[in-house]
Amino acid sequence: MYRRGVSSRTRKLVIGGAAAALLGSALAVGTGMGQAAETGASAGNINALVPALGFSPGNPNATADRVGPTGVNVPGRCPPTQAQVNAQVALKNANLPSGTDLESRIQRFEKTLSAIQDLKCPASSTTLLGRLNSLTALRGNANRDNILRGLGLNETPAG
Repeated sequence: MYRRGVSSRTRKLVIGGAAAALLGSALAVGTGMGQAAETGASAGNINALVPALGFSPGNPNATADRVGPTGVNVPGRCPPTQAQVNAQVALKNANLPSGTDLESRIQRFEKTLSAIQDLKCPASSTTLLGRLNSLTALRGNANRDNILRGLGLNETPAG
């Protein structure tokens, strides 16, 4: 059924890439622009809603660990690419919050971290956990609106 000399990992990556492309096409066709504005995530704006990973993607063929952004060893294949994470977030979250308020930001970071773990990579392979912690620390801060004002959609305050 499969050609000789092609690893199962390569087959999975090719199939995963094709699935992500099909998912993107299906979402683009299946959601109208009016509906996208009401529900949050769609193929057109998922890239803007999913926070950047903050660390260069790993090598999918790596067999050894590498040092992650937090100084701990992570699998050499981690983190996945931003496109893979975006596709996983879109697959699992039809209504990704699009607001600039604190809770919307926190939910986007949590859902992105969940997607990374679904792709078999630890949270420590990105800078997202530290950035999420800076956001959750603002929950009790009466000045949080002023702190968030002026920050981009997925920016976090300086720690």
